[in-house]
Amino acid sequence: MNKKLVLGIGTLLLSGGTIASQVDSSSYQIDMDGDIDTIQVRSGSSSSASQRQTNFFTGLVYNEAVFDRAPKRSSYRFVYLDGSTRINENFRIRHVLSESWVDVKGDYKNDGYSNDGRISFTIAPRYEQWVNPNVSWFAEPVYIRQAEAQGTASQELKLKPGVQLTFGQHFVSTTADYQFKWRERYDRTQNRDNANWQGYSADVNYVYRYSPQINYGASVSYSGTVDNSDYEFRRKNYNVKPFVRFKHFYDITTELNTVIGHEESGQHWNGYDYVKLNINNNKRINSKLRFVANFQYGDNERHSPSGVTDYSGGDKQEMQVRVGFNITL
Repeated sequence: MNKKLVLGIGTLLLSGGTIASQVDSSSYQIDMDGDIDTIQVRSGSSSSASQRQTNFFTGLVYNEAVFDRAPKRSSYRFVYLDGSTRINENFRIRHVLSESWVDVKGDYKNDGYSNDGRISFTIAPRYEQWVNPNVSWFAEPVYIRQAEAQGTASQELKLKPGVQLTFGQHFVSTTADYQFKWRERYDRTQNRDNANWQGYSADVNYVYRYSPQINYGASVSYSGTVDNSDYEFRRKNYNVKPFVRFKHFYDITTELNTVIGHEESGQHWNGYDYVKLNINNNKRINSKLRFVANFQYGDNERHSPSGVTDYSGGDKQEMQVRVGFNITL
């Protein structure tokens, strides 16, 4: 059995988006919604109509957060399009279009509020290349723009490379990016409040393709801002994510994963230690359509340096539900 698989470069876990159909029927690779970096074309193969496909997710993401010392926060995100279009063996274009709302309930101390919606747009052309059947790489510029009804717009440009290594049933990949971000904001008197900053991130993924029915592995991720970032924007976040994927009854694929991490930001590096449990499911309806149903529960413990007053909402518990369809055209 040929185990030189047609695999992805980069993130194999939940980054939201494209599902890649298996090209090699003997492959042990288990694909899920969210595999946004999958290369489907083997080095040296000829381009075909089946390779020039558009894959995208469309659906709803609902998030709810309950704080110890603040009102409940709910958000709704309508994902109109989250996927990619393959042009040929070496080029494809990733595209995302979504709209979201935030609703914060009031209490005896705080007035509730809601925003009028945020439109988010992403476009990312990618060049990808197989060096040999075991090594491949990609390079991708990413442009992201978000605009809110109340007058705030933010833009982001990423430079994102990635490398993949395949050794039989073992798969190792790494991606990194450098980000340039800027914000344009106007208050009610039309005064400018603009800013810009830079950030970076990297992740390493390991997958063991045990069988066509079971894959398991882990990823490690880190992101942050450069040292000269203003207090308002500086961030650090790192986590580890073990996971297992399996195919089972009624042509359903399920992934179970746990994200264990730490984040901090601001002048005093306040933040959270967090654990997130995910149950993700894909149900194949036919060759062009999959139903997606994901659930996440997160527990976030607030931390602050000794002697620093914490004005946040304290510890929080989160729930997220993601439902929709992944479509191949």
